[in-house]
Amino acid sequence: MLQFIAFTIIYGIMMFIWSFVYLNRSNDKINQAFLAFMSVIVLWIILSVSNNYQDTTILGLVLKTIYWYSMLSMSVFFLLFVYRLIKKELDAVFYLIAIVNTLTIFSRYLFPLDYSDPTFWRLSVPVVAPLMSTIFSIPAIYGLFLLIRQYIAATDERQKKQLRYIYFGISIALTISVISEYILPTLLHINMELSLMYLAILVFVLSVFISIMKHRLFNIQFEYIYKKLLMNAHEGIIIVRKNSRIMCVNDAAKEILKNESISPGDKITDYIKEYVFETDYKQHEVQIKQQGQERYLTIAQNPIEPTDKNSAKLMTLTDITLARLKLEQEKDMLIKKSSIDQLTGLYSKQYLYDVLYADTADLGEMTLTILFIDVDDFKYINDLYGHMVGDIVLKTVAACIKDNVGSDAQAIRFGGDEFVVVFINEALAQVYLLAEKIRTEANALRFPELDTGLGISLSIGLAQGPPPLQELIAKADMAMYCSKGSGKNRTTMLTECSSETLVLH
Repeated sequence: MLQFIAFTIIYGIMMFIWSFVYLNRSNDKINQAFLAFMSVIVLWIILSVSNNYQDTTILGLVLKTIYWYSMLSMSVFFLLFVYRLIKKELDAVFYLIAIVNTLTIFSRYLFPLDYSDPTFWRLSVPVVAPLMSTIFSIPAIYGLFLLIRQYIAATDERQKKQLRYIYFGISIALTISVISEYILPTLLHINMELSLMYLAILVFVLSVFISIMKHRLFNIQFEYIYKKLLMNAHEGIIIVRKNSRIMCVNDAAKEILKNESISPGDKITDYIKEYVFETDYKQHEVQIKQQGQERYLTIAQNPIEPTDKNSAKLMTLTDITLARLKLEQEKDMLIKKSSIDQLTGLYSKQYLYDVLYADTADLGEMTLTILFIDVDDFKYINDLYGHMVGDIVLKTVAACIKDNVGSDAQAIRFGGDEFVVVFINEALAQVYLLAEKIRTEANALRFPELDTGLGISLSIGLAQGPPPLQELIAKADMAMYCSKGSGKNRTTMLTECSSETLVLH
């Protein structure tokens, strides 16, 4: 009865743990090793109670053999779990221990078995019994040694806590096992059957399970999380090793980098040249060139294990190319809007200072030709007919200038009734003819708002030479004053402008 009650409680807890681990199984080696160890334990517990020890049929003997083998192999599966836990590759020592343990199990058939005794693995033959007991204990003892060594060498406090949980569970389990198997039956002649063995195994399994859940030794549903959250994420994600080689890259990152051939093992610097592994980026903007086009990305990067200086890093990528281009367009529109004279629709003097001066400063040996245009007697028109009529005159003159220069030059409203037109690499004679055309057309204009037959005239100055632009504008202005001093309504090149004319003006 005592054994049955112990079995019922312990079996219920063990099945819950086993079911939880099984339902959350993954390709993680720690998870797999723990699941295999749990499966052997559950199999042994079930067979230890369900076996009919008087059954000598072939099926009964097979079940007893499986029961016996699962019990005596538990320590090997425990050692496998330890190897996986401390991330140690299976080596010659492990395989040797596993082979010796298996051969010892089969050598047991050389001795008579009493299946009526639930603890039939105990042998009364001197030397052989303790020898076999020692052999079956070697995997567990070696596993315990590896855990202790790993604990001493560990620098991560979290891993130390994990190992303390497991080491505590093993110590309690081994103590209970020794009491159950050797002290009570031999010294005190108390037969607890398998009740204490169930308890010992439960204590150990619980300690490992608590350590796993508390400190996340294996990832629950790792396959599901990996595929659904990382690989199918809309945000580009790349996991990078310390040597800057890619461990993992999702489809979104391949799309952002416009390269479907990116794969684990590639160097991330082949795709993002300015990348530095040691830097923990916080929305850092980078510019890359893909398929002949400039593209803009933001990257963020942090170590997966912050306490491990050699930890791989998780980098997220965001494509901001469209947003950046839109921002540039909006900026250009804003500059353009602020650089347009609201009355005439020509560029403003601010545009001349902010853009043209800067753009023409780097033209080197290129030639600039400047027209400086002034409306003759405009103050008289403004004073006599009012500012509204004056504005009509300015808008009409500006339209005349704009229609004639087209897109080959930049037309600017320089002042109240002054206009500047900038040409790049145009022949002086050609610009002169264009200036004359503007002057002639403007002179032919008639304004209903003015007295009958009253028109306007323009005085134009022309200068040509290399940058700087501001010096050429000053020279063209000088030539324009020559036109005014020579009777107005004419175009004057700077070379035609004499000092006497300037004095007269």
